[in-house]
Amino acid sequence: MPSQEHDRPPERLLVVVEAQQGPGRLALREWWNYRDLLLILGQRDLKVRYRQTMIGIAWAILRPAATVAVFVVLFGLLQRKPTSAGVPYAASAITGLLTWQLFATILGDMSESLVKNQHVLTKVYFPRVLVPIAAMTVGLVDYLVALLPAALLVLALGVRPGWAILWFPVWLFGTLLWTLACGLIFASLNARYRDVGHVIPFLLQIGLFISPVVYESAAVIPDKYLTLYRLNPLAVLLDGLRWSLVGAERPEPISMCICAAIVVSVLFAAWRLFHQLDRTLVDRI
Repeated sequence: MPSQEHDRPPERLLVVVEAQQGPGRLALREWWNYRDLLLILGQRDLKVRYRQTMIGIAWAILRPAATVAVFVVLFGLLQRKPTSAGVPYAASAITGLLTWQLFATILGDMSESLVKNQHVLTKVYFPRVLVPIAAMTVGLVDYLVALLPAALLVLALGVRPGWAILWFPVWLFGTLLWTLACGLIFASLNARYRDVGHVIPFLLQIGLFISPVVYESAAVIPDKYLTLYRLNPLAVLLDGLRWSLVGAERPEPISMCICAAIVVSVLFAAWRLFHQLDRTLVDRI
C-alpha cells in the first residue's frame, strides 16, 4: 500500500515581489545591483534615436546652431540685442539654447519612457525609476557633444571665461536635478493619463519664451520684476550658466537660494509621487 507521503501533491514555491513602499526604501544597494540594466537602457535609447540617420549625432549641433542663426538675424533686424553689455549675442544665445535643448529633450523622453517600455515593465521586476532616469541619456549626450563646438564659437567671438567657469558643473548639476524633478512628475502622470503627452509640447513651446533662453533676464525684464521672474528655477539656472560661461550678469544670491530650495522641494515631491503611482503602475499603464 503506497504511503500517504507519495500521494501528496508536490509543494510549490511561491515568490512574492512587492513594490517599494516609499521613496526611502529604494536602497542604494538595489540601484547598484541594477546598474548594468541602467546602462543597457541608456545605450539602447541612444542607438534608437540616431538609427538610420545620415549625420547621426551631428544633429545635436545643427539644431541649436540653426536656431541661433535665426535669432541673430531676427534681433539684428530689430536692432536690439537682449544681452549684457560686452557679451556677443551669438555667445549668449548658444549657451541658452543648448541648455534649453538639454531640458526639453530629456523632459520629452522621460515623459514617454514608461509608456514606451510598458512591454518590459509588465513582464519583469526591476526598480521602475530606472526607466525615466535612463531616458536622460540622449539629452545629456547631445549636450556634451554640442558643448565643444559651442565653446569654440564663444572663443572665436572673443569671449574669455573667467574664474566663474568653475561654477559651471554646479549650474549644470542643478539643471539636471530640475529636469529630473519635472521628468518624474510628467512620466508618472503620462503613465496614467495619456493627455499629458499632448500637453508637454505646448508647455515647452511656452517655456521657450517665458524663460531666458534667447535673451538675458537682466537685459529684458525690468528690475522691479526680476526677483519675481526668477522664481522660475530655469531662469536662474540659465542666467547662472551664462554667467559662468560667457560672463553675463550673475543672478542675485537671494534668487540662487530660492532656486535651490524650489528644486530640492519639487524633486522630493516628484520622488514621492512617482513611488506612490509605482504601486499600481503595471495595472494602469
